[in-house]
Amino acid sequence: METITITPQSKRQSSVIKAMLKEMKVHFTTSVEEEVVVSDSEMEAIRIGLEAADNNEFYTEQEANQIFHDAIYKVDKTGC
Repeated sequence: METITITPQSKRQSSVIKAMLKEMKVHFTTSVEEEVVVSDSEMEAIRIGLEAADNNEFYTEQEANQIFHDAIYKVDKTGC
């Protein structure tokens, strides 16, 4: 079975396509994509992360857990 994704550019196009599929007795499902809003600071964090990935600057899961643990311990100890 093949899946075809169609993205109408207007409500009119959507209505025409749905009507055509119904007439042809083709099963279809619809969904509405919600717009994702990303702040400037989030975009900057994404940019930094992608740049680090491009430079192969990764932490292992164990290293990341240790960094997280140390940061939490520091907050608990200093109250900051």
